[in-house]
Amino acid sequence: MTKPHILVLGGGEDQLPAYHEARRLGYGVVGVDQRPDALGASAADLFLCMTTRDPGRIAAMVGHLDIAAVISPASDAAQESVAELSRLLKTPHQPAPDAVRASVDKGYFHEVLERLGLPTYAYIQSADPVELRLAAAALPLPVIVKPSDSSGSKGVQVVADQAALPEAVAEAQRYSFSGEVIVEEMLLGRHLSAEAFLRDARLATIAVTERSTTGAPRMITTGHMVPAELAPATEIALRSMVMDICSALGHTDGPVNFDFVVDRTEEIRFIEMGARLGGNGMPLLVRHAYGIDTYEAALRLALGLPFEVQARHDKKTALQILTTDTDGILRTVEGADEVRALPQTAELRLFAGPGSRVRRYTQAGHKLGYLLLVADSYGELREAQARARSLLRFGVEPDTPPAPAPAQADAAPIRTDLLTEKR
Repeated sequence: MTKPHILVLGGGEDQLPAYHEARRLGYGVVGVDQRPDALGASAADLFLCMTTRDPGRIAAMVGHLDIAAVISPASDAAQESVAELSRLLKTPHQPAPDAVRASVDKGYFHEVLERLGLPTYAYIQSADPVELRLAAAALPLPVIVKPSDSSGSKGVQVVADQAALPEAVAEAQRYSFSGEVIVEEMLLGRHLSAEAFLRDARLATIAVTERSTTGAPRMITTGHMVPAELAPATEIALRSMVMDICSALGHTDGPVNFDFVVDRTEEIRFIEMGARLGGNGMPLLVRHAYGIDTYEAALRLALGLPFEVQARHDKKTALQILTTDTDGILRTVEGADEVRALPQTAELRLFAGPGSRVRRYTQAGHKLGYLLLVADSYGELREAQARARSLLRFGVEPDTPPAPAPAQADAAPIRTDLLTEKR
């Protein structure tokens, strides 16, 4: 009899723990990622080097296997494929269609908020650059321009000058699968995130984090601290709003995450959501802060099995995303042992080693690793973060401009599809 497999869409650092968890639960793993050097390529029993956005072809490629579940942590782009593959392969858990749509269409998420009467803000979404520029002219500057259906901060940009809008729209459109771009009023206030898990239409757990970013122009997440310091009334309002949104979308079971802003009047304004496990190491943060393994819970849900999301402890925890501001080759990593030896260090994960090509942090996929710190107070956490920053050094040899290539005949196209299977 064929061993049951779990199909994991994506093979990056935020999907890799699902590979390991699936194997720990006794399942084989089929990984899908269009990058031949993805981390999942060597971790899967069967690796398909192809886009995660072609569910029909993926289903055909795994038709000879017993696929017990489909999952894609941290990837909004793959959620439509998760839903379609769950239907085609008749797996136990079927994602709620409206929750999937709200995860991949930022304009639709705005519509849901408006329908519920929740606080909103001005935006325009379109595939027409002229329409976007004309409508955006009526919005107060600065605005945020981003693809309507992408994740990982790709193509996101703060625009403070109308003259810069056409270029920002063009960049966002390059990262948009549908070609649609959303231009939003920029919100002022504290940036926070909520990583939640529902069971039987109830909020089983929620981790509210203080989110740090690079700031303008990219606003890319650089870290989280949990629990965020919220006024009790604000936290109660947040939980109520989360449940109202999930109820409206038919999302009754499983992970869901939100980015939102709390302003000086304590009003909550949601930015976007994803009905899946969060990216940027959020499940690791939840595990260290509360002792909840959301990878296991999400997999068991996908398999149609009982799952547990009960907090075992409550610890002040910080997650720092490790980055570089240089494109090039990573030559040295200094201070890793010293950082691991800090009493507050819970975990240091490095995704790149000497000899790896690395990219400056212009999108979430360019991270070099995660640092998880646990302490008794926020002050101790911040001191540990500063100490770790002073110890950990990445030596990057910058790229040099390439010399002009000599003229030559057209080369044969390189085949990028790759199928590898462990024996």
